[in-house]
Amino acid sequence: MNTEQARERIRKLREEVERHRLLYHSHDAPEISDEAYDSLFHELLRLEETYPQFRSDTSPTTRVGGDPLDRFEKVRHASRQWSFDDIFDGDELRAWDERVRKWLLKAGVMTDPTYCCELKIDGLKVVLTYEDGDFVRGATRGDGEVGEDATRNLRTIQSIPLVLARPLSMTVIGEAWLPEAERARINREREAAGEPPFANVRNAAAGSIRQLDSKVTASRRLDSFAYDIDSIEGVPVPDTQIGELELLRDLGFNVNPNFRRCTTLAEVEEYYREWTDRRHDLPYALDGIVIKVDARNMQETLGYTAKAPRFAIAYKFPAEEATTVVEDIGIQVGRTGVLTPVAHLRPVRIAGTVVSRATLHNADEIARLGVRIGDTVIIRKAGDIIPEILGVVTNLRSGTEREFHMPDECPICGGAVARRAVDEKGGRSSVALYCANPKCFAVELEKIIHAVSRKGFDIDGLGEKIVEQLLNEGLISDMADIFDLTEGDLLPLERFGEKSVANLVAAIGNAKKIPFRRFVYSLGIRHVGEESAILIAEHLHELFPKRLAGLKDIAERFPSVTPERWAEIPGFGEKSGRSLANWFNDEANIRLLGKFVEFGVETVFPKADVLRKEGVFSGKSIVVTGTLSRFTRDEAKDIIRKNGGHPSGSVSAKTDFVLAGEDAGSKLSKAEELGVHVLSEDEFLGMIG
Repeated sequence: MNTEQARERIRKLREEVERHRLLYHSHDAPEISDEAYDSLFHELLRLEETYPQFRSDTSPTTRVGGDPLDRFEKVRHASRQWSFDDIFDGDELRAWDERVRKWLLKAGVMTDPTYCCELKIDGLKVVLTYEDGDFVRGATRGDGEVGEDATRNLRTIQSIPLVLARPLSMTVIGEAWLPEAERARINREREAAGEPPFANVRNAAAGSIRQLDSKVTASRRLDSFAYDIDSIEGVPVPDTQIGELELLRDLGFNVNPNFRRCTTLAEVEEYYREWTDRRHDLPYALDGIVIKVDARNMQETLGYTAKAPRFAIAYKFPAEEATTVVEDIGIQVGRTGVLTPVAHLRPVRIAGTVVSRATLHNADEIARLGVRIGDTVIIRKAGDIIPEILGVVTNLRSGTEREFHMPDECPICGGAVARRAVDEKGGRSSVALYCANPKCFAVELEKIIHAVSRKGFDIDGLGEKIVEQLLNEGLISDMADIFDLTEGDLLPLERFGEKSVANLVAAIGNAKKIPFRRFVYSLGIRHVGEESAILIAEHLHELFPKRLAGLKDIAERFPSVTPERWAEIPGFGEKSGRSLANWFNDEANIRLLGKFVEFGVETVFPKADVLRKEGVFSGKSIVVTGTLSRFTRDEAKDIIRKNGGHPSGSVSAKTDFVLAGEDAGSKLSKAEELGVHVLSEDEFLGMIG
């Protein structure tokens, strides 16, 4: 190959590599495989090394990164880079729309505004400058007036074109972002190197772009979306925001395809609700939507405030993290007698609900967090996950904060509290404290609430307040007493009318016939939850070859089963086996079963109550963790059972799969540590067909 042939080959290779980059990143329509693309790219790289006189700053090969910088240079933006004002609910949306309409009316514009709705990508804002179609500078937003020159690093992002489809001089605004899967990969490498992990994708994107060594940036597989034209020469700016997005796409930029024109606020709200539900399905993080007046002439009429454009607003998704103040710490006594410290918070809206309490788990967790009464704390709540305190903002302490200490006695009954042995020899004690009084009011209250819940007896109308009222009035002392209640017992009580009493008594009567597995669950035996109850139901015929006829048989025959025999049930643990044996060998519990019999409660025993079918998960133990987007965790467990699997509550070396949703936390970490196969929702659904 002579010099002229090399020049021509390099030119054609650059055009072809750029064409395939555009097809892949901007049109989602690749024509060749990744391997074929890499082959073209490496041929170009070799030719440029052989013929260095033909190297160019706009060649695709410059994306691999150059020599490290000593520091970032500051760059002043040609025009100020604004940020959007935020709104958080429909009332604020309507108020903004009214302001827009009033301003337009005042300016003599009589037409109703149409809105362009776009997804608000949670990444790092970038300002991209082109001269005659060539990418010449990329900068971060900085303070809006001055940013940092990140040209070398932004060149490494494949979706940012180095040469435009037309030789235009323009400034484009976009968002650089990092896929969540890539953040997880980078964090594994950082933790292995003893470095702190990136807390979120925005943090990871910013950290990747602010690398002095652009080769590090290139290795991190950043992506981008362009969404605004700041300035352009040689062609008119489109009349609408949607026209702007279409021009950007035609020029070779990656434009998020999920924008929508909305003519009414109802359509805007529908778009917002749709992406609130779907946001976790995407490879990039969202923190809301952006609503812009679509017509450019209206945008120019509306202009800017001192801080933000009047013609656009960011409608933020319900926050999953927020800060608030710990106003007090109280103690909650559970059905097993465990004392759980609970933070009473200054109410704060998070994940769509107002949160005023968060569990602190135990004394060790309080010590780990270093939380005090009066502290400002960061809390997180994702979907239906219980709010948790992530950390303390110690810099905001005033000196008036107070340390909290676990009590020496039960705050409900005044009984002694102690740690429990967690092994048979008593060599190890629990982290948690327990009330030693088996008749503690709080313990009985929680036991009964558990028994009548949806997964137990499922008695409609028998909520926490009514159970507490019945206990206070002395009408019940345990869960069995519920089934001895009559209309005459209930009618004299405050807030009980004839209709509500009749409905409750009917609901209690209907609940007297209960499937065996739900009855076992309702007893609230420690370490025996819904899944354990199902396992017992499945293996009843092995434990008791002679068929059980009723609750009386349970009271007579279950005490003879040893802990070791219970633990032989596939999927059962030693703790569950010991707990079951202890419960059925306690005289008070046998008397409780007798009361159930006396008050007419019947259990429906399985021929095979919920016997698992053969399926793709046959014999497999699967842990479900995190927030799932396509179904609830209970629904996922039902799917696992229907396909032959065993949903487990904890990760161990015996776990076959972990189905992980958003905010999976410690169970996901344990799975990765043990090398357990982690399934995404897509993989899970693919396995079951």
